[in-house]
Amino acid sequence: MKSVLLIFLSLFINAAGYSQAGQLKSIVYDFDGQGLGQSNLPDGDYKNFDLSYQIAENPLSASTVLGDRVLKVVLNWSSGRGEFGKGITRHVELDVQTDYINFYCYNPLSNSDSVIAEVSITEDDNFNGLYESAQDDKWKKEVAVARAAGWQLVSLPLSSFADASAGGNGVFDAGYGSNEGKLLTVSITFKKRSLPYTGTESYYIDMICFSEGALATGATDLDPPIAEQEDHCLLGCLAYRTPADSVPFEFEALFPEVNRLHYINIFMPYATSGSTASNLPGNAVQRLINNGYKPLITWEMLYTSYSASDSIQPQLNDILSGEFDSYYDAFADKIKLYTDTVYIRLFHEFDGDWYPWCISVNGQDPQRLVNAFRYIVDRFRAKGAYNVKWVWSPNSAPKPNTSYNWIVDAYPGNNYVDVVATSIYNHPSAGTPPWKSFRSLYAECYFYLWKYFPEKPVFICEMACRERYGAELSSSQTKAEWLCQLDNDLRSFFNNTRALIFFNRNKEHDWRVNSSTSTMQAVKSCLWENTYYTERPLIVSENLFLGRHTVFPNPFSNELIIENVFPYGEYRITVYDIFGKKIACNQTAKGVTIQGEIASGVYILEISGEQYSEKIKIIKQ
Repeated sequence: MKSVLLIFLSLFINAAGYSQAGQLKSIVYDFDGQGLGQSNLPDGDYKNFDLSYQIAENPLSASTVLGDRVLKVVLNWSSGRGEFGKGITRHVELDVQTDYINFYCYNPLSNSDSVIAEVSITEDDNFNGLYESAQDDKWKKEVAVARAAGWQLVSLPLSSFADASAGGNGVFDAGYGSNEGKLLTVSITFKKRSLPYTGTESYYIDMICFSEGALATGATDLDPPIAEQEDHCLLGCLAYRTPADSVPFEFEALFPEVNRLHYINIFMPYATSGSTASNLPGNAVQRLINNGYKPLITWEMLYTSYSASDSIQPQLNDILSGEFDSYYDAFADKIKLYTDTVYIRLFHEFDGDWYPWCISVNGQDPQRLVNAFRYIVDRFRAKGAYNVKWVWSPNSAPKPNTSYNWIVDAYPGNNYVDVVATSIYNHPSAGTPPWKSFRSLYAECYFYLWKYFPEKPVFICEMACRERYGAELSSSQTKAEWLCQLDNDLRSFFNNTRALIFFNRNKEHDWRVNSSTSTMQAVKSCLWENTYYTERPLIVSENLFLGRHTVFPNPFSNELIIENVFPYGEYRITVYDIFGKKIACNQTAKGVTIQGEIASGVYILEISGEQYSEKIKIIKQ
């Protein structure tokens, strides 16, 4: 039996990358990193009625999802209820039709009965930061948590919540839209099921979070999702000395056994002295290329001789007025001479309030940033500088958290952006800032990048963690442990991340990978020697597949024919770029034309069924 499938590769849809069920969306609390006995938690915790709480060791075996720190809640029953909650008061995009709130709960067999957990979510519909029953919505849902020998994952669809407030607009509409409310609080109230309201019982909770769909897990509820075979994440580091290409060798000398660096991040302002934009890339960039690295220029629209807030600094409107045209042309002329691709990161962390290009200091208008980004890219293209990958890179959290600072509104468009990215720091504030897990810092920004721009690779262009300070609890998570937990999360919840670039510098804190012996060992064992952080090309064959398929012509121009497709059962056609990124997929490919656009180049075609998977390299002319 023979069938023929024509795949018109000039017409391609992007792979529906963001449709994976259960993608982690935003973390309320995961308690990782906190010290034993700690009861003052980061970012606005509170309690009411019969409940007290503290950080405790996981009473059961530590797992990848829950780690070794959880929240122990103690109910000294007198009123029959006790509430633990967190004040949030910020925009978080939630969709009542698709999203879930999740948490893990352990109700030990030593307790007297199952317990009712009432989950409450309040929205600030009038944007004053206070819950007012006449003005705001409160959404509630109860679930019984039985006594059990282990942890239970509770996943509740937001669509199942009921409005328990007479006020507000009666619509679950937390989000960034002009008429959408801020997420105000999330709480869990434990309710005793029966009298008497006496005695003391303990429960444990962890990983309170939102997800699109019920939270994805691995082999068990305590295992994270599993990365796909082609997933990988390449490493990089900061270059901040002169010449820039001296830094990679110094970094790699810390780990002489193997070379792992791929990207080198170079910060380049408009001017290092004075107020005339004149700073251009030089021979160091070509030397990086010659030595096998991918240069990433973080191009800063500022004059370093002046503070970032000085009125002399450029603004986005200055770009659009043509003030820097000759400078951009000279920059483009330099770039196009390099013999390989250069990544240019424009207007990074634009959703903050610390740079002169931030939306907050440019009329609070994201469209200005869009227009300025497009203006520079168009200028480079007009000069023939096509060897550029353009990187669009918001911060991992907006500041201020307001509706105008919604990163999606500041996206220049797929024709202008090649890579979407962010920065992750634990934590750049001065003094001894709150300690937060990598997962909680990255989850929300990653979700937006993954959902709204699924066809773009995701980079972390700056990543760093501080060491602990002497006044902190000795039982707290260390920097070394934080980095190894980062590894677990990148290979599960954030498996579409394709670059991790160390901000290896002693600056606000000691961010270096050799800031301590334990940190250096963690980087070596969890990241540097881990093959996940290497290029992982798909294993392909240039030959026919076991007589099942003939793929021709190859190379091709307009259409590719797959002949003699195995005729039994459904099969899937998937196309990857040469880096292993999925760019098109059709789950039921028989007789279906895949539509969209694909550029000339080398790709990997995979044909898979229930019990087989076969791949071949294809070339689009």
